[in-house]
Amino acid sequence: MAPQVRVRFAPSPTGYLHIGGARTALFNWLFARHHGGTFVLRVEDTDRARNTEEAAAAIYEGLRWLGLNWDEGPHVGGDFGPYFQSQRTEIYQRYLQQLQDAGHIFEDQGALRFRSPREHVIVDDLVAGKIDFDLSNEQTHPDMTIRRPDGSWIFHFVNVIDDMEMKISHVIRGEDHLSNTPKHIELFRALGVEPPRYAHIPLILNRDGSKMSKRDQGASVDYYIK
Repeated sequence: MAPQVRVRFAPSPTGYLHIGGARTALFNWLFARHHGGTFVLRVEDTDRARNTEEAAAAIYEGLRWLGLNWDEGPHVGGDFGPYFQSQRTEIYQRYLQQLQDAGHIFEDQGALRFRSPREHVIVDDLVAGKIDFDLSNEQTHPDMTIRRPDGSWIFHFVNVIDDMEMKISHVIRGEDHLSNTPKHIELFRALGVEPPRYAHIPLILNRDGSKMSKRDQGASVDYYIK
């Protein structure tokens, strides 16, 4: 019996819902509905200096306007909450301790870094195919920071922990995250957990081929709502 499909959309509440983010949410929602799975909304609000309640509200409004209802997350709950990263510190501390006990963590000027095993990582992506990432060179692939000196968490670590804890089966996200994936797989392996399947979708570009930025007209879902 195949495992249940569980996907997630994990925006940061630092601004409006970008049209690229909305498309990513749509792909996740469609994948969940097609497979009779679960669509999770997770709020990655670890950037305390930039997070706003207004931005979070705009994300909820944009998703609802698009008809992308979520099965687990803010306002609806679920078995794998809390669904705000700012409320999951105890969970992160527990897995950090597990990695420390196994010798995978070292301190560097107050920050905590993950000690890379220095190996090749094959990413079998559902869109891009198999890609061999060589992480053996410390100069080009330094050991990643997972917690800053001020105690705040880095995206890579909490992203992996949340995907693992929430039993995410497929990660569907923009191709700008493809280079992060081998780092995430290293963390999954260090924790003794099978990584989810990955699918990295092309970015939405302007007519001149440049990446659509938040400053471009029409980049916000709010632009179409109003």
